[in-house]
Amino acid sequence: MTLRLTTLIVFGLLIGGCTFSAPQFEAGIRFVERVASGKSETAQEPRATWLASVGDRGAVLNPYLSGGLTVFANVDGDAIAFDGWTIRSITGFGLSSPVSVTGKDGTRVIVYGGAQTTTDCDAWTRSGLNWEQVCANGNGQITLDNTGNIQSITMALGNKLGIVTLLVAK
Repeated sequence: MTLRLTTLIVFGLLIGGCTFSAPQFEAGIRFVERVASGKSETAQEPRATWLASVGDRGAVLNPYLSGGLTVFANVDGDAIAFDGWTIRSITGFGLSSPVSVTGKDGTRVIVYGGAQTTTDCDAWTRSGLNWEQVCANGNGQITLDNTGNIQSITMALGNKLGIVTLLVAK
């Protein structure tokens, strides 16, 4: 339990300065708030779990709200902070140090293991139920269902770290 508390404190310090507002994702945020609180619209609806991968390492995560971000985390210390458009930080997943990400459109900076990588990203565009973003280091995608709930999130981190994927499993 002490390791988990320490991990959450360190993770909180990493993501503390990030804020976000996107009216398009209000339905998705309400969905995450509902599952994070354990409340369901019907008694039959189970709490959502998410399957995540960073590079070639996977984990099962639960969503929690923290400082305006959705933090997908588990008791093993794996955690991903998401602001509604961009993954902001990652810890665990066998990484030697946490990953932090700043920027949304334009210049995005990824810091890992003391090294800083910069990439350029276009604005997000919508095509049906998909939001897509083209970045120099790889593309990102957010997929919604017919009711506007987020179903999957994909973001490229570059050659060293690969792709981050979150997929709702229910």
